[in-house]
Amino acid sequence: MTQPSASEFLWFCQLSRDGEFIGTKEKPPRKPTLEYISSLIETAAEAGFASLLTATNYHSEHENYTAAVAALARTRGAGLLIAVRPGMFHPAMYAKMIASLQNLFPGRVRVNIVTGSSRAENAMYGDFEEHSNRYERTREFMKVLRTLWTQAPPVSYKSDLYAFENAVLDPPPAQPIPLYFGGASEAAQRIAAELADVYLLWGERRDMLEERLGKMRELEKEYGRTLGYGLRTHVVVRETEDEAWEAANRLISRVDPEVRRAFVESYKHVDSVGQRRQIEMLQSGNLLVEPHLWAGVGMARSGVGVAIVGNPQQVADKIRDYESMGISTFIFSGYPHLEEARRFGELVMPLLKGKAEQERVIHTATVAPVA
Repeated sequence: MTQPSASEFLWFCQLSRDGEFIGTKEKPPRKPTLEYISSLIETAAEAGFASLLTATNYHSEHENYTAAVAALARTRGAGLLIAVRPGMFHPAMYAKMIASLQNLFPGRVRVNIVTGSSRAENAMYGDFEEHSNRYERTREFMKVLRTLWTQAPPVSYKSDLYAFENAVLDPPPAQPIPLYFGGASEAAQRIAAELADVYLLWGERRDMLEERLGKMRELEKEYGRTLGYGLRTHVVVRETEDEAWEAANRLISRVDPEVRRAFVESYKHVDSVGQRRQIEMLQSGNLLVEPHLWAGVGMARSGVGVAIVGNPQQVADKIRDYESMGISTFIFSGYPHLEEARRFGELVMPLLKGKAEQERVIHTATVAPVA
């Protein structure tokens, strides 16, 4: 009998309009109201997900910290993995903001540090730093967070990037606040090895992941630390494999040519190694990059562009294979996000948690109505 998975599973908290198709010229039909976001969080919790990632990017309709505060106050289920760009906040202030959240909602707050993959997108937030400078700033941002969360006040700090005097963070966070961080460049990997709790990888071919994990394990030894490893990808699961591929192809069946051209145009602004690797897989000429790993989502979505596609057992087996590589955190998503979270919980989660014999039903009586 296969042992129940010890991994932690997270879902994606959609802060923009949601729907069954991506890349359409018209906006998806479902608005990201607080009612919908709350429904998504509660449904994901009932499906077995521990937390949900809130992204920070120019095309999200809501600023993610504001949305996170509102959603945490309204829900009682899963927590939130809140993404932040160091160029948008002073770390001393952000340390206080996140500590306050963790104290108000104990155990429900995690932080994902995002250096940024596009110069053009960062410029929309007033951030014009070059790639190498952004990574040095990220390192100091994370260092300051750690210092203020763990060192007795008052705390002073001074460098070329940040300075503050006699900062008081009291009370400290009720529980440790995990820091998630990803990046394929050497600079990013070194920062992760030094300061992150969980190093995140985007879905890639198995050989590409093995290369990254091998490098990180060398850096673990160099820095004398042990990291957790997480994988961020989409998932398309259906009762049968044929139905799963039909759903995957349907997802991108309405990609508008103008939308696609805009994505191709945006590639020239990308200076992230990880984002370039996603683009290269998409442009390889075959959307099926390896068995049950499909690059079609990248046709009309930035960031991670691949999805695990298959029937419940095939998806579970793919996840088990990633676990055998040392990955123990998974951040999934699907369109539309509420329905796909429930579907994953009904079809795949029982296979992972050793409860396949139980009736595949999720009771949603406490979930807020979709709006």
